[in-house]
Amino acid sequence: MREKCYQADWLDQVSSSIDLRKTRSQALSEQILSQTHLLPKRERHLVTAMYSEGKSAAEIARLGNLDPRQVRRLIKNAITRMNDPLFIFVVTRSPNWSTTRRKVARSLFQSGRSIRATAEHLKLKVHQVRHHRAAVLDQYHNQSNSTTPTRAPNRNWKHTTHKH
Repeated sequence: MREKCYQADWLDQVSSSIDLRKTRSQALSEQILSQTHLLPKRERHLVTAMYSEGKSAAEIARLGNLDPRQVRRLIKNAITRMNDPLFIFVVTRSPNWSTTRRKVARSLFQSGRSIRATAEHLKLKVHQVRHHRAAVLDQYHNQSNSTTPTRAPNRNWKHTTHKH
């Protein structure tokens, strides 16, 4: 039992210096860094610190007075959002939308806020945020459906006429 405690203490002390995530490919790091300017300021700094400056989550956490798990979660969520096609859709299409729709879309899909947090942040009602979110999703689906080939109609239906 005592040996396990010693191993755990030792591992805690050296975990920040042995960070296997630093072995990621240069191409992946460059791709991630090329889109960081689209993230909110806080997440941009975290992602840049890890992928450009090569800092571990533990080092970033110490600098920002955060928990390393929180740093990893924030970075993971930011990168996941950046890789979502809806994120790119909002970035490229939102300049053509109304001010409110643009703010709602950027808050939801770029900043990763929830519907309720977006409503509070923009001082809107929740149903207004839902309305704009639905409109953005409709545009996204219409755009993605127009670029994919349409499927042949289903011919397995039965046509019956009803006599009145």
